[in-house]
Amino acid sequence: MKVALIHKDDQRVFDWIQPELEAAGHSVVVRAAQSSEEVLDIARDAEVVWDMGGVQTITAAILPELSKCGAIIRGGSGTDNIPVREATELGIVVANTPDATAVAVPEHTAALILSFTRRVPMHDRGMAAGSWTPEEPLPILLKGKTVGLVGFGRIGRGVADRLRGFEVELLAYDPFPAGGDFAQHGARRCELAELLGAADVVSLHTPLTDDTRHLIGAAELARMKETAVLVNTSRGPVVDSQALLVALESGQIAGAALDVFESEPPDELAKRIVALPNVVATPHTGGHSPNMLDTFCRLSVDTIHDLAAGRWPRSPTVRRSWSRTASNWKTSKGGSRHPV
Repeated sequence: MKVALIHKDDQRVFDWIQPELEAAGHSVVVRAAQSSEEVLDIARDAEVVWDMGGVQTITAAILPELSKCGAIIRGGSGTDNIPVREATELGIVVANTPDATAVAVPEHTAALILSFTRRVPMHDRGMAAGSWTPEEPLPILLKGKTVGLVGFGRIGRGVADRLRGFEVELLAYDPFPAGGDFAQHGARRCELAELLGAADVVSLHTPLTDDTRHLIGAAELARMKETAVLVNTSRGPVVDSQALLVALESGQIAGAALDVFESEPPDELAKRIVALPNVVATPHTGGHSPNMLDTFCRLSVDTIHDLAAGRWPRSPTVRRSWSRTASNWKTSKGGSRHPV
């Protein structure tokens, strides 16, 4: 099986990857691809295309020319840079590696929530400027507050588990998981409108899809309490930035804690948001940890081993019934894609 590993120019490719895959009987091509044409040069005859870290060059237009491709692996959690719908229609499985950030992002989310409620960054900036105002802004208690989690997958459940010790009420909105998952993690399932109106903290944990782009806009922000804080560690475009700026400047909501932005690095609109005194911001570091990249790669290689053995990937982006490749993904002896 041929694996085409595509990476960005500045990304390190670990030395162990190619020897392990070759020892398993696969041929491996490793190269940076700055254009879709370069992707085709590398991957036209590959059974697996591996996006190591969020390249923007695997487009819907080139998918039909990847005639042997049965799977695209995204080394990371978000797949908004991959044309998932078009790939699925062609029988190509798209898989990612969300387990690599399943600890870091919940920890970072909890840190942002506590930083805002305890006013840590605000007081840090004040101390650096020489002021001593312990009651301005006044820290507030998380205990007894209602935290609403929008999205209850790995990350949302991880946040719930970490916040339960603070004696908060947990609400969760997600259209997909079975109801039992919610109670198991101490959360009550509810609709988005109820969550927005009841929560003191609204924390976003959804993938970026056509359905979730600007999921939180002017109407949703208007439903939130004036004392509420919006937390986003998912994807920037899940929130309408212009609507958020208006809500923050007008006092419609109390503040925001943001790790992601519609434009990264921040454009002028995002810079205006970050500069506000009621905003805590970090530069998309939520998933980072010392072993993050190695873990992304380890899980990606494990996925390749699973596919080669005819096993359904552990983290597909579509349900098995939605993909024409089904559970026993394979390529035919002639090397073309083989839906079953």
